[in-house]
Amino acid sequence: MSKRTILTAVASLAVAMAAPTAVNATALSFSVGDVTSGSFGDAHIKKGTFTDTVSFTLLDAGTLSASLTSAANKLQKAGDLDFTSVVLTGGNGPFTFDIVNNFGPTLTDSATFAGFLTAGNYLLTIKGMSYGNAQFGGNTTVEAVPEVASWLMMLAGFGVVGAGLRRRRSSLTFA
Repeated sequence: MSKRTILTAVASLAVAMAAPTAVNATALSFSVGDVTSGSFGDAHIKKGTFTDTVSFTLLDAGTLSASLTSAANKLQKAGDLDFTSVVLTGGNGPFTFDIVNNFGPTLTDSATFAGFLTAGNYLLTIKGMSYGNAQFGGNTTVEAVPEVASWLMMLAGFGVVGAGLRRRRSSLTFA
């Protein structure tokens, strides 16, 4: 990954984190190298329904893994929230996240997705119900998909190694 790409990603993340949470919008820009990741979230969400959006641009196709989490101390009390819908649109979408609310003794809420995305602009829309002063955090990881030429070179290499082993085996003689 080039210095320019890293600096652009860091600058985008810094601007996004400096934005006030009342706006409920975060912009991330991913340039897929080996592995690229980003974080986002919202805090102090007032009681009632909420909608947050996260937009990002994928410059190359890749495999996206994304998760959102929130934990509360008491069910349906201040600090708790429930995800009602998490949808990723754009590119080759839409994609719906798998949602699990109020799981385990820590009342963890989560939304997860993993899948292949083409290059393009995407919008992640997060909807839910807050019971007052709630928060959530999200993480994304994008892994590059190997190019066809890389796969062909790898297969050719396996073929050469296999042919070498076969040739070596046939030249063995026992006295």
